Amino acid sequence: SIGTGGMRNNRRPLQNEEPRDYANRSLVQWHRVSIYAERLGSLVAKNAVPGSILYLEGNLETKIFNDPITGLTRRVREVAIRGDGRVVFLDKGNAGQEPHQAELKGVGYY
Repeated sequence: SIGTGGMRNNRRPLQNEEPRDYANRSLVQWHRVSIYAERLGSLVAKNAVPGSILYLEGNLETKIFNDPITGLTRRVREVAIRGDGRVVFLDKGNAGQEPHQAELKGVGYY
């Protein structure tokens, strides 16, 4: 899952800001991401750390399944990154190293 929205570096309320406005401004939404290119998925899983800033391009898809416990039909939205999608590391966060060119070669520009 990846968090979007919110103000990453400025989470303090502005002067005379209503609590509801502050909550809407700093709200983080969570999205499920599926990467279907195996080499790209392993590269992202290995190099993405909490706090990494990523640029993602993909299709919004809805998975529909029956919950075996409740018997209800559930729908889950996700960003599906396939052959025409894109993942770009903009910032690595505080830990880890940048991926080497040898690792990126052959994966394709997604």
